[in-house]
Amino acid sequence: MEALLATALVMGVAGSAHCIGMCGPIALAVPSPRNNVAARWVSTLLLNTGRITTYALLGAAVGTLGLGMRLAGLQQAVSIVCGVLLLASIIVPGLLARVSPTGRVAMTVARLRSVLASNLSRTAPEALFLTGALNGLLPCGLLYAALLGAVNMSTPAQGALFMVLFGIGTWPALFAVRMGAGLFGDGMRVRLRRLSPVLISAVAVLMVLRGLELGIPYVSPGPVATPAEVSTCH
Repeated sequence: MEALLATALVMGVAGSAHCIGMCGPIALAVPSPRNNVAARWVSTLLLNTGRITTYALLGAAVGTLGLGMRLAGLQQAVSIVCGVLLLASIIVPGLLARVSPTGRVAMTVARLRSVLASNLSRTAPEALFLTGALNGLLPCGLLYAALLGAVNMSTPAQGALFMVLFGIGTWPALFAVRMGAGLFGDGMRVRLRRLSPVLISAVAVLMVLRGLELGIPYVSPGPVATPAEVSTCH
């Protein structure tokens, strides 16, 4: 569990190059309330807090699904399937990004983008937070990958924590973009793009190992005894 949570943070950092391309334009399009560094810091903090709040809610939702799977005795199989899907997304680049909403979901996403576009020019604190929160709902292959990790958590709180750590990992890049810092130049972006598949693969392997229950401490714990089995032992 701890190993999987740690990879959430690192996966966010490694996905920074992707985040700059997807969320960077939105971060740059939102004006600051005032033209000074302090106001820009506050607005950037509000935007990213809104985005991570959405991530946390999504993580809690898929964590609830993971809890239901665990109670149904299916979480180990789900862990293996999610790990295989993540590995497939590395072998076939852009596989998760091809998951495009259809029907009513597509209409909802279109409306979401419309609301986000109309809110971009607003600079009130609640508007900046809302812009960030809406940004967190936009379709994104890297987000889907993180949610595959969060669904393997045992509780809604752990699912939310996984997504919060993932979101925090993306903060430095998006702060640098909005603040105009040169922390993520072309060379750094290339290195992050190369690192991202490696780390996502590590998360995928951890998921598969966790599902196999090989008895490896922290990485692949063995089966947990049920209350009935514990009482039988005594």
